[in-house]
Amino acid sequence: MARSLVAVAALALLLPLASMACTSDDGADADDPDATEDQLVATFDKTGKIDVTKTSHILLVGDSDELGELPLYAATTRARRYAQLYPNDQIVLFVTKDVTSATVAQTSATVVRQEPFGNNVALADLSRLTTTKLVAALDRFARIASIDFFGHSSPFGALLESSGDNRVLAPSMPGNMASLKDNFARDTNPYVTLNGCNGAAHVAPELSKLWELPVSGALTGSNFQELMSDGRWYFNDEGFSPPDTRRAAKNEKSFGPASTPSCGAGACVRMKPQDSPYRGVWANPNTGFQYGLGYYKFFCDYADPQKTCARGMATSLYAFASIEPIDRASSDGDVKEVLADFFCSGSKDPAWFDDCRTKLFAAAASGAAFSPMRSQNDYSHECDFKSCQQKLRCKIADGTPQKKSCVWVTAACRDDQSSESCRVKNTVKQTTNKEFARYLEGHALVRGH
Repeated sequence: MARSLVAVAALALLLPLASMACTSDDGADADDPDATEDQLVATFDKTGKIDVTKTSHILLVGDSDELGELPLYAATTRARRYAQLYPNDQIVLFVTKDVTSATVAQTSATVVRQEPFGNNVALADLSRLTTTKLVAALDRFARIASIDFFGHSSPFGALLESSGDNRVLAPSMPGNMASLKDNFARDTNPYVTLNGCNGAAHVAPELSKLWELPVSGALTGSNFQELMSDGRWYFNDEGFSPPDTRRAAKNEKSFGPASTPSCGAGACVRMKPQDSPYRGVWANPNTGFQYGLGYYKFFCDYADPQKTCARGMATSLYAFASIEPIDRASSDGDVKEVLADFFCSGSKDPAWFDDCRTKLFAAAASGAAFSPMRSQNDYSHECDFKSCQQKLRCKIADGTPQKKSCVWVTAACRDDQSSESCRVKNTVKQTTNKEFARYLEGHALVRGH
């Protein structure tokens, strides 16, 4: 049944093929007329209730058109980490109507029959995830520790549904987005992650400024990775893992030896940016996006007297499904290994990751120029924690950016210059070093050192 759902935590799921989580073309609505309201909300704490006063981790499964259940599976893998890290917190998933309720029901969820959001939003209002109703529902949560989005997105917003009006989640849409600033539990080191294509082009820096907390997003396309039998993560497109590997049956890496959930139970999928510049639906077909960055980049565009940026980044890393579980008590060595997995992507040749890891650690220690991108490495973005040196140029019609027209150019590029003439090699390459150091700084702060 194709309806929206809200769930707390998540479990059993199966894995289809991957596809980049970038903006899709609009399609027709496909609501199931037989769907019922009591299938809209589910909880995994067996109480069948949502407590809006409780510290909560919110996962948004947005537009999943042509992606199958992969965005949902990426969300449930992260939800498992939250459940492990914070057993007393609440984990809530808002799920697009693109994902069927039958699929979510496979997780043994308990249907929520009591209206959790007061007079502002009814469960029936969430049969389709409109931006206005979603933000109104989020505004009911008094203590948000994190928000993670998974699904199609563009440089200008995250898409909640595959079609229809009022489906773009962006700093200016709806006008009451700023109201959520007071809903974040500042004592939990809160943050937001946008797991989709190009979420850091505009949305992540703008949300960081609006909500005054760390927000991460991609500066290229995003794709799905799966845990494979060699214990490493690879993009799950054909030919992106060593030929002698297969999909893992259990996740024996991300949760520790005491918890080895089945991959068929939604525990072995994550999202990660591709390690090359974007060439999807928004890009100029002749040039692509010209610049890229192969990991989710954090922005902290606000006054930060108490190191909330570093703390939030480190806390987000603890929930990253990786090659081992880490938390605030972990050693720097263990955190560095997870950071290597975060910055470097595996490939058909296992030696690529090992080489990237070695160079990452060496550059972090020496300050040498470094970027973990495999393709077009000299054209990696150069960014600080407020913005990037490159600027996104798109054709505008009736005030709206046009698909197949956008390209990253250097900041000094004039309007009368071609984009090709404004593609300058990045010889500085300090973005990764700064990001690496900020994660470790945050870990030391959270750990209390």
